[in-house]
Amino acid sequence: MARVKSCSLQFVLVLSGTLLTLSAAEAATAAPLDDPAGYCQAVGTIDAPDSDYEGPAVPDWMVAKAYPPEAIKAQKDAGMDPKRSIVWRCASGTVLICVQGNAPQSGKASTSKTPTKAMREFCAETPNSEVIPLYVIGHENPMIYDWGCRGKEPTIKSQVFKVDAQGYPAELWQTVTH
Repeated sequence: MARVKSCSLQFVLVLSGTLLTLSAAEAATAAPLDDPAGYCQAVGTIDAPDSDYEGPAVPDWMVAKAYPPEAIKAQKDAGMDPKRSIVWRCASGTVLICVQGNAPQSGKASTSKTPTKAMREFCAETPNSEVIPLYVIGHENPMIYDWGCRGKEPTIKSQVFKVDAQGYPAELWQTVTH
């Protein structure tokens, strides 16, 4: 009976040691969720940080990756926060950033090849226009096509951007490391 208790105690001690070792290893390799780099390593791919991200909306190191020093200084001198135009997301464990201007170019791309009613109306009123302006096309999503009018019909003139695996205009996003 003493031998059974001794074996049971040894088993419990070995099992406890193994679990502690695994927990310590997991804690050591867990990425911090207060920095975009660690967060992206942990989540893999996500369109925008979720509630698991615990850091600043845009950390200072990201601003330095998005703008040259003179641009940061110029924005601050003008009373503007350079962080305001930066958005980021995660793709396959890496951080991607986009600096958007006046239009929301950081969103998922519009890949539709079907002209809108507004485009058809514009071409009917302005036949053979080289360009259909953004105020007609819309600013809701970045357009990957350059539209114009052939006669009174809207037509795609060229593809301006490629679309990445998540549906974003690839050329507008850059991979950054901390």
